[in-house]
Amino acid sequence: MITIFTYDPIVNMDKAKYLTTEEIIAIHDEIINETGGHSGILSYSNLDFVVAQSKIPKTIERIATTLFYGILTSHPFVDGNKRTAIVSTETFLKENEKELLATDDELWETVHKMSEGKLKFEEVVIWIKKNIK
Repeated sequence: MITIFTYDPIVNMDKAKYLTTEEIIAIHDEIINETGGHSGILSYSNLDFVVAQSKIPKTIERIATTLFYGILTSHPFVDGNKRTAIVSTETFLKENEKELLATDDELWETVHKMSEGKLKFEEVVIWIKKNIK
């Protein structure tokens, strides 16, 4: 059997702390209140799907990517999807004792590439793996 990807599993998946749909909505609302933009949810089901999908992967990088990529590309909110994707991902990592190390410039460059369809999911997994500790 050929292994294409190697994984660093979370030591105990039962102890992984996942974000809920309601927590992500609260993050979004706080971002809109603090930085401006239009509040509102375009698709609760898209957001709920992303949250459900984030519970499937078995590595911290894949869970973080599912949130990051999923929120950004599924556009569940009227405004602030990029900001919400970033803060939700950073919150998830922090809750699981990890930290995103990318500079703001590197992060926004990656966000824009994702939103333009220039980065695929697997490429984002690799980017996150290289940028967390």
